[in-house]
Amino acid sequence: MTANFIHGQQIFDSDDCNRVREELANLVVDLTRLDDNIHTFTAILALESQNQAEIALGVLGRKIIEANHQINEDILWLLLASVLSRSNITIDSPIRISILGLTTCVKDWQSPIFALLTPALDSFLMVSLEQGTPLIAEQTLDFISTWAENYAKAPRTLEILSRFKSLARSVLEQIDDEELKDEWTEGLVQFEKIALKASKEKYTDRRIWSSGDDLLKTIYSSQALNFDQNIVDTTKKNIFRLINSCLAALEIAVENHLYKKESRGLSVLIRTDNIKNNIVTNVTNQIQAFLQEVADSLNINDFLTFSFAQATQGSWIQIFHVDLSPNWSNILVKAINSLSSQEDGKNKDDLRIAKSWQEFATRFKSEDIRVDLAVSTRNVEQYFVQSISTEDITLSDVADQSETRIRLLSSDVPQADSLEKVLVLVSLFIQYKSSIEIIREKFLEESENSSRNYSYYRKASEILGLIDWRSHPTNVSVVLNHLPTAEKKMRLLANQFLSSNVGSSWLKWSNVNDPSDIKSDSAYQFLIEVCPSLSETTVTRRARTLKSWLDVFHQYW
Repeated sequence: MTANFIHGQQIFDSDDCNRVREELANLVVDLTRLDDNIHTFTAILALESQNQAEIALGVLGRKIIEANHQINEDILWLLLASVLSRSNITIDSPIRISILGLTTCVKDWQSPIFALLTPALDSFLMVSLEQGTPLIAEQTLDFISTWAENYAKAPRTLEILSRFKSLARSVLEQIDDEELKDEWTEGLVQFEKIALKASKEKYTDRRIWSSGDDLLKTIYSSQALNFDQNIVDTTKKNIFRLINSCLAALEIAVENHLYKKESRGLSVLIRTDNIKNNIVTNVTNQIQAFLQEVADSLNINDFLTFSFAQATQGSWIQIFHVDLSPNWSNILVKAINSLSSQEDGKNKDDLRIAKSWQEFATRFKSEDIRVDLAVSTRNVEQYFVQSISTEDITLSDVADQSETRIRLLSSDVPQADSLEKVLVLVSLFIQYKSSIEIIREKFLEESENSSRNYSYYRKASEILGLIDWRSHPTNVSVVLNHLPTAEKKMRLLANQFLSSNVGSSWLKWSNVNDPSDIKSDSAYQFLIEVCPSLSETTVTRRARTLKSWLDVFHQYW
């Protein structure tokens, strides 16, 4: 493939447009067989400039017509995915028309590999309808009204369907040709009817979660072609990121029937490559800590509760639901989406979040681990969001950071004031370890706390090493529960605090050897300097908690 791709690049060096199109046409002579030429053409669509991709797609459209729309299903999927994986396609690009020809070749949009691409294509088409030139908008409407009866059956949310309907009818109102307008109106009504029925039914083909990964493994297997690894890796990474974003969105669409609109939060996908030992759990914990840090920096005053939803068979992909209000969900996803933006002039929150992501990503990269993160909400604007990756960060980006610098995550800092209530909760974890709901109910009854405070105390127990991230009691909590006196229990808590990230960091920041020398009144300044993700208001609350803890622990050191 190396020679082919170099040749593909050289094609565009010619000033003869006819020769360029002729050379490109030679790469797609046979659309029924996956070979090096197809892979070269795919790389051009995914990696070359928008202008070159536009020319290539124009050539491909003519080839599809000549072949009477007969095209290998895997090739068709690969071509579509390659185009959709491009990070930015301008609103006036001919690609927005050319890709419609590809979509008409798909015979079954409910099949896993094509249903997988639905969120990306929905988003693409809605931009064409809303922001495209009159020609692009009308051609998109023509596709939906004339060719999209099959496409209407793909999984999507009612919110997406409603936006489709609104945008399509807005374009329809601008049509002057009454005969054409009537034809498109009839087709649009049919599309809406089929799509509404499909959106109310559960999508049952579970292969959708692994279809994209499985197909790419087949398409780019070492037996399939002799390829240039760098070119193929880049193309695959772009497509993998497309898949990640689609899967995060599909978790909302596919499981749509399980959740009430007002209670649905967001979907979070974590893909981990280059697995070592039991690193997946650690990566998951770190990403959850990162998202909590983002939430704290945005003054979302809740601990994010992650519920496991899906694990993609055959690869390290995990999808979680996060229970947040629609408003907070949209704010959080918008902040994550800002990380993929290259625009200048980001606000202070965006810069702080970017700094946090840079630090998390650097930790993973130092261990040669690639982590991709994709998020999605029910909100149409935040439904299909470009995924972010540790690959976007280079180690040189953080070369100026001192390895000895003290840095705390917001999730390292407690906000549960009463240590006595921490002891109450730990005893409940020991007594009712098989039921989190019972633990929660009992704690709220015994301590007269709110649901939010339960989350604070659960997190405080985790900070002190008394439970793990799954809320399972640790050996320390078992020992703690068996100690005979309150004094001995508090002494153990004091030692656990010193072993925690926040306690050991405070000792180091204070530049003292004896924990008794840490000044409780320094809590505010300590957090301001070592936990930049916390706002000043949040720092005040957290500092109050730290001061109350330290005042107690000073009695036991």
